[in-house]
Amino acid sequence: MRRHVDRGMLSLVRLSFDPEDDRGFTEAADALVDRFTSWMVGEGRFSTGEIDEMAGDVGVALDWKFRYGDGEIGTWRTDDIAEFLLDWCPRKLSVTPADCVTIPVALASFFSFLDSQRLLADRSDGVGKLVGAVTSLSTEFVEAMGDRSRYGLAKSLFTAAVDEGVDPSDPDGIEAWMAGFNDRPDEERFRILPGAPESGLPSGLPSAPSAPPVVLPPDAEVAASAEAAPILGMFRDLAAYVGDGRKLTKKGNLTLADARELVARLGTGDEMDPKYGDRTYRTTSADNLYRLRQVVAWAKQAGMVRVVHGKLVATKRGLGLAGGLRDAFDRSLDALVAIGPLSSQRFHDRWLAQPELDGLLDEMSVHLLIGPYAALGPVPLEEVASLATEVVLDTFSFRFDDDEVERMVTRDVADILDAFELAGVARRTGTVEDRYGRHRAGGDIELTPAGVVAVRRLLSEAGIDTPVAGRLAGATAAELLAGIDLQDFPAAHAETVAWRGARTPVDAAAEMAAAIPEVTDPGLQNLGLAVLSEIGREVAAPHVRQLADVPATRGLALAWLVDQDMADERELFDPDHPESFVDVLAYRMVAEGPGALVPTLALVGDHGRQVEIVGRFWKAPSPATTLLLEAIARVHPTKVVAKAARKALFKRNSSFTGG
Repeated sequence: MRRHVDRGMLSLVRLSFDPEDDRGFTEAADALVDRFTSWMVGEGRFSTGEIDEMAGDVGVALDWKFRYGDGEIGTWRTDDIAEFLLDWCPRKLSVTPADCVTIPVALASFFSFLDSQRLLADRSDGVGKLVGAVTSLSTEFVEAMGDRSRYGLAKSLFTAAVDEGVDPSDPDGIEAWMAGFNDRPDEERFRILPGAPESGLPSGLPSAPSAPPVVLPPDAEVAASAEAAPILGMFRDLAAYVGDGRKLTKKGNLTLADARELVARLGTGDEMDPKYGDRTYRTTSADNLYRLRQVVAWAKQAGMVRVVHGKLVATKRGLGLAGGLRDAFDRSLDALVAIGPLSSQRFHDRWLAQPELDGLLDEMSVHLLIGPYAALGPVPLEEVASLATEVVLDTFSFRFDDDEVERMVTRDVADILDAFELAGVARRTGTVEDRYGRHRAGGDIELTPAGVVAVRRLLSEAGIDTPVAGRLAGATAAELLAGIDLQDFPAAHAETVAWRGARTPVDAAAEMAAAIPEVTDPGLQNLGLAVLSEIGREVAAPHVRQLADVPATRGLALAWLVDQDMADERELFDPDHPESFVDVLAYRMVAEGPGALVPTLALVGDHGRQVEIVGRFWKAPSPATTLLLEAIARVHPTKVVAKAARKALFKRNSSFTGG
């Protein structure tokens, strides 16, 4: 006999939830699963044990719909079913193929339940279509659940631990296995991690077989930078404080008294007994102090301190820091990478913890420094975070939109870069602290001299080619410009930086200014002016003003002076010498693209005046004339101006061919 179910009560169940309404969803999902269980009992087709198992499967599906789907647990379509069964479950659900066969049966029954209780939302596909989709995907689903190439990071690690005899119900055993796994050689770890290539790049990270050439800082700067690493001073003070031993709690943490003293001595920035509004939240464990906890774990990994018989004691290496810090720099950086720049700051037992995401970002943390490494200068945090966001979105599915994921990942990347700053590898400037002082947002990231050398080593160890610039450092300025490949801008920039580094700014400016008239390629002339900009406008300006007095370089020089706010834009066009305006236009075209030609050409006047001037360009001596006329004919939106450029180009070509 079919058991009666009160439809009125069911109609009161909420089936739509915002991402933040975790409590509301949990209460509604529990009520819905209870009603489903009662309905299944009334159907009388399955045993109590089978119904309980299917109820658990339905709970998993509802949780997926809330946390990774659209939050509409009464709205189901066939593409939802495909995503859940063939993507999310194989990637994240740690269930064997033999044990997962009940999931399609549970889903089909659940859809029938929703339909019978009039709870299947109008936007859903029909119940027959839904059940048919589940049935047709069942075999593929079971096969996917056994396909290890489809496993996510956490599931791959969990499965590997079970394969090696770890009891999945023993959290201490899993934790011990993970600690051992992190100590394994990279090649062994990559065999287990999903999609990890031989180069060591995390799955989804764009490959980088070769980094751009960089200019290595002088040895003296590297040494001074390494010795100034903040973490080494913290290690020294930590070792001096713990000395022969400081007793740890039963959970292996520092006592609160020692923690309070070390927060002050090391300057970790942790807040004991924080206050929010009128309330004070007592710090009950040293484990709650995220930075101190990270520093202690970091020091253990680096061999500066160790645990002996329930005490934290200093090692000879840690005590030896008092006599010299440079040798410890690389060891410290390697230790940070080993414990995870992000994971070592996290509380993975807290609400909303995401250890899988933290682990992925830790895996790619060194590669996030490629941008600052290649730039040879500051790079906005957002640029670094955008790469991480792209990889994260390719790897995980989220309940919220991509913009929120980007904001979340940007905060995580900022925390990673803070750790690298503590290691002495990087500097963050222009940051803004949040109101709790926990995160620093925005700003730029730049490698220190020691960081450049260290990151080059780590990238090389990851299988990435890391060439060094400087092959043209001893060349003349003209030889430098002639020997550069403009198609490889990062390498060209690195060579100019190395060339400048071998000279004083005054000598470099004089030599480069003298070389610009010697080269005929507009791109190389622009590069020479860009080098003068990097040397410094105050040093370079007198030389550029001399170039402005020479007809052959007048246009280029004036354009540079205008860009440096050292000349009025109206000076760019000289009615008495319109041919020199070709170089101005060429400068703008090379620097900003062909689109910049239209507003620059407007400096001469209305379209009639532009037609007149462009018509005279055919006899301009500049080697950029032909390219310039072709560009104006192609991009100018006014037909008469574009036509004038084509006529001038024809006259120029005819004159050079004897026509």
